Amino acid sequence: MEYVTLNNGYKIPQLGFGTIQQFGKQIEDNVAFALNNGYELIDTANRYGNEVEVGKGLKLSGLKREDYFLETKLGPTLYENDQAIDDTLKRLGVDYVDVMILHHPVNNYIYAYKMLEKAYKEGKIKAIGLSNFRVEQIQEILDQCEIPPMIMQVECHPYYPAEHVYDFCKENHIQLQSWYPSRTWK
Repeated sequence: MEYVTLNNGYKIPQLGFGTIQQFGKQIEDNVAFALNNGYELIDTANRYGNEVEVGKGLKLSGLKREDYFLETKLGPTLYENDQAIDDTLKRLGVDYVDVMILHHPVNNYIYAYKMLEKAYKEGKIKAIGLSNFRVEQIQEILDQCEIPPMIMQVECHPYYPAEHVYDFCKENHIQLQSWYPSRTWK
């Protein structure tokens, strides 16, 4: 597996297994299978409604927590819920996640980003970032928050290269990560 080093020095796998639209026993088995067959990064989100099952799949894999990378997204309806990050960790059955990002640039995302910063400082999150944000909104985070995003997850592939976001992120040392297909670009 190849890894990418984020702007905080944390290394994450370049390829991940996404869990959108998978539920119940299917996702438990899929997560365990992925982790035992070459994938090291599992990507989920509050909005997917499967965090409990993803957590069961993590345990089913038989791997120790430090042997895989877990990435999740905080949903916009939780952006002002001070308990949201702890609730996410509880649903996943873990003490920390490797990456937590804000899923969409709506509602009070500045407040939510500051919640990520706090959890990052507490060691509950190893890297923080954004998803689906426009350049102007990323700049707003940079201007108003203390810790720069480490990851910007966006749709990015040969048919939609997202050059404007890519150039901005590269200039600001933010790692671009594609959610379709799920790959972190060097």
